[in-house]
Amino acid sequence: MIERVYEVFATPRPRVVAHCDHCVDAASVAPFTTVPLRELTSGQVEKFWLKSGTIGDETFVRYLLPRVLDLIALGELEADFFWLRLAAEVHAKGDPQERSALQDYFLATPIALAGLVREGPDQGPLAEWLRQPEILAVLEESALAGPDPDGVLSEAHSKLEAQLSSK
Repeated sequence: MIERVYEVFATPRPRVVAHCDHCVDAASVAPFTTVPLRELTSGQVEKFWLKSGTIGDETFVRYLLPRVLDLIALGELEADFFWLRLAAEVHAKGDPQERSALQDYFLATPIALAGLVREGPDQGPLAEWLRQPEILAVLEESALAGPDPDGVLSEAHSKLEAQLSSK
């Protein structure tokens, strides 16, 4: 599924990434312009998180998003509020093909889906999509079928179940 995300969001590697010279040293930004997207390490990508607001723009976020989602699926980045907010913002502004690719990614990556339920948007197209019974079924199946680190999948399932039953 991640391959589809890379395809749909394919953008040439940036030649320059805007950044604040006072907040970020050039060495922290250099990998984004020299290293192929699929080869960026979680440590390099985390530099963006640590300096959010001082590195890149909306175009850069769209470029970086496939690698972020890939690293989440690999367990090298945590499916936390910051990364999921980026995905939600891209989803909200995306075309139908982009939205579909992101939704398919979340369905295929239960740990990211659980993070989205826990910390994702309360409003907007992605929040509406999360309220479908299919999402609840994916979380339930994942929680029962395999390892559930720290009960994350079960917790997200319970939260979503409570939200759906209160409607």
